[in-house]
Amino acid sequence: MNHPQKRRTPAQARAGNLRLGLILLAVVAVFFLGAVLNQWLSH
Repeated sequence: MNHPQKRRTPAQARAGNLRLGLILLAVVAVFFLGAVLNQWLSH
């Protein structure tokens, strides 16, 4: 991924951070859900 312009506008940076945050949140949610389901099903 090479960007013609190195500097990003604050809006682009915010969008990138938001996307990264949502991805991390989704990963954590899936992991948490899997752990809870695993505990619930093993009883």
